[in-house]
Amino acid sequence: MSLSYFQLAWMVPAAIPYRTDAPVSMGTFALALLITLCLMGLLIAALLFVRRRGWITWSNTSRSPVSSEGIEVKSSRRLSIGTTAHVLSYQGHAYLVVESSRGISTTVTPIALQHDSGGETS
Repeated sequence: MSLSYFQLAWMVPAAIPYRTDAPVSMGTFALALLITLCLMGLLIAALLFVRRRGWITWSNTSRSPVSSEGIEVKSSRRLSIGTTAHVLSYQGHAYLVVESSRGISTTVTPIALQHDSGGETS
């Protein structure tokens, strides 16, 4: 009884055994993750400390200065992720502007007429 080449190949073990254990142990992985998280926390704490001391000032480029046209932003409030409400003043009138980035829509509503009475209120 002679064996063929293919039958013989099944009986011989593989030349390179496949790896069955993890290349990195779970303890080593957890330690590396813990060290990384601690370093990130230290970096964030250092940035907050430096900012609080006034050594770093981030410029506020998102806010525009008051334009010469008389439009003034009195206040802004974020209502949701995609919706922001602004109160604008223009030529003595106040307007509520609600903008939504999701639907790309803007609503302008007049609020009231502003009167400057020279400091007196009645």
